[in-house]
Amino acid sequence: MPIVAVSMTEEDLAELEFLQVKGKFSNRSEVVRHAVQALMLEHRNVELVQGLITAVITAVYYKKGQGHNISSVQHEYREFIAATIHAHTTEGNCTEVMILTANAEKVRDFLKKIRSQKKVMKVEVSIVGGGK
Repeated sequence: MPIVAVSMTEEDLAELEFLQVKGKFSNRSEVVRHAVQALMLEHRNVELVQGLITAVITAVYYKKGQGHNISSVQHEYREFIAATIHAHTTEGNCTEVMILTANAEKVRDFLKKIRSQKKVMKVEVSIVGGGK
């Protein structure tokens, strides 16, 4: 099995180790493999949906410093965004919840642009309406 080095914050490493213990994984690699599989399943579900859909997208990103263009991406897709909520986490990071109604391809493009922002820590998507 190939070995892959991954950089992460001290907080993320602590979470990884917490998940290892709580999930009774034998090592950190198993936790990471499980997380990658979950992300791949989400990706497949988003990639397979077709037609007009409604998606709820949650993005968590670092508040400190510049380096993200979340609002620029939102502005670019403004005609498809039905609602947004901005809040701060207990750690001081930012959370954006966005509801989009658009063709599945547009939603996929939006997701890719949000995920590609440097300060974005996590993006979750749930398809809640439409599609096949």
